[in-house]
Amino acid sequence: MVAGNTNREIGEKLHIKEPTVKSHITLIFMRLGVTNRTQAVVKALKRGLEHL
Repeated sequence: MVAGNTNREIGEKLHIKEPTVKSHITLIFMRLGVTNRTQAVVKALKRGLEHL
């Protein structure tokens, strides 16, 4: 997400289906306490998680 990839692009890179990516992103949002990708990226960068 940090690189601006779509769910489809993320899925292709990780060799998983797009619905699986969506599911993981939903869990990421919940864990970070955010409601959108921009907020998730900002929080991740502040926490030093950009390599994940």
